[in-house]
Amino acid sequence: MISPHSGVPAALQLAALLRARIQDGTYAAGGLLPSETRLSQEYGVGRGTVRRAVAELRAEGLVDAASGRGTRVRGPVELDELVGEPDQFVMARMPTPEERAEMNIPEGVPVLVVRNPDGLMDVYPADEVGVRIPRA
Repeated sequence: MISPHSGVPAALQLAALLRARIQDGTYAAGGLLPSETRLSQEYGVGRGTVRRAVAELRAEGLVDAASGRGTRVRGPVELDELVGEPDQFVMARMPTPEERAEMNIPEGVPVLVVRNPDGLMDVYPADEVGVRIPRA
């Protein structure tokens, strides 16, 4: 349960408990988390604490929250394979608001930016693409 004397903010304690329940399958991929009111009552915390905990899980990419529709647990995504080429450079960063909207990237999910030798860059949601580096 949530301990007010642990030195860890209640929202982070709640996020850890919810994360554990997601990981052990108590809250299944594609399913909804209990409502803010239910979580608030179950864990003896305020709704603001619940909102901060859910925001933490959203930032980690574990859940998607939509006003009026609840908070849904994100399922695993099958990765498309991107095969790297000589002299390509791959880096990760957080997407711009425009990239997030254009590619429908959930909050908390970074992008992979592939810079080609000609200087052109391609951007991919990191939760959808894996990069394989060929052996030399």
